[in-house]
Amino acid sequence: MSTRDHRFFSHSPTQRILRLAARESQSSMDKQKANGLEPPISKNMSLLIVASTSSGFGVGQPVTAFRVDRLSRLDEELSTWPATELKTPRLNDIHHHLWLAGPPTAARPLHRQRLMGRNILITEDPDEHLVWFEDQIFIKPLPDFLLDWESWKSHLCSDLELRKAACGLLLSYAWLVRYKSDLDIAKGAGLMLKVVEWPNWVEFINFFLANIDCKTLSSVNQRYRYGELRLTRLDTIYRLSPPIYSLRNFIWGYQSRPTWYQAFFGRNFRWMLAGFASLAVLMAALQVGLATIALQGNAPFQKVSYGLTITCLVAVAASLAVIILVR
Repeated sequence: MSTRDHRFFSHSPTQRILRLAARESQSSMDKQKANGLEPPISKNMSLLIVASTSSGFGVGQPVTAFRVDRLSRLDEELSTWPATELKTPRLNDIHHHLWLAGPPTAARPLHRQRLMGRNILITEDPDEHLVWFEDQIFIKPLPDFLLDWESWKSHLCSDLELRKAACGLLLSYAWLVRYKSDLDIAKGAGLMLKVVEWPNWVEFINFFLANIDCKTLSSVNQRYRYGELRLTRLDTIYRLSPPIYSLRNFIWGYQSRPTWYQAFFGRNFRWMLAGFASLAVLMAALQVGLATIALQGNAPFQKVSYGLTITCLVAVAASLAVIILVR
């Protein structure tokens, strides 16, 4: 390698992040000693050793960090980056309602996802990990640093909640990659390092599962007491749940999806058709009833007919307004 190339790589974002991580390592170690947390993986079975001799926090990191409306360099956000990569605050906020979005069981392995006709879509948001919609399921790639013992020792075990989030994400991959075919699918989809071999993965996961409580899941984030979560149910929970209720959540739901004209009708045409058909039958029945002699002088029926007529008119007007807004 030439002197120029050496200078380029020595000043790369990865190297800057590694230097900053080294400076913060001592404080993280002090926190770890105070709370007594230990890595749930074996130092001798660190799968990242197979892939790279670099520190796990220097492998696979994003180029930049985005906070609300500000784009910044990752080395400026290194102290908070692991939390954004692992924690699931949005799902934790609605944890008591997650039973409506999915059963408290393990997620299906990747080969079963394929058998069900689901397309695997990569997401980098841990709050979207294992969320599914129709024939799509969102899966976050397994961060490389979760395979590295040094990363656990120096960073992830410095905070209890961060360790639980890391254990939860790694547990989800114990669900997803149960067979060698699952590992092949994960590599092909870009979810895991391609250098990870099946015997090493089996040994790694067995050691990990032996160091967490698989019955109570007390050592993992509470989100991972549920496996796959249905996006449409999450949308409903996010729109109507009082603790997080807001106008923005009511409009966008849990995940904003395309709201253009064709996509809106593609998702909701059947429900809208059923609703308008029911209204048409109801109005026809009321019209026939009002034409009969027995019901023409019936005051309660007249009031009900009047109320339902106004309701139908308002519903149609509201539907037209929604159609105009989403176009």
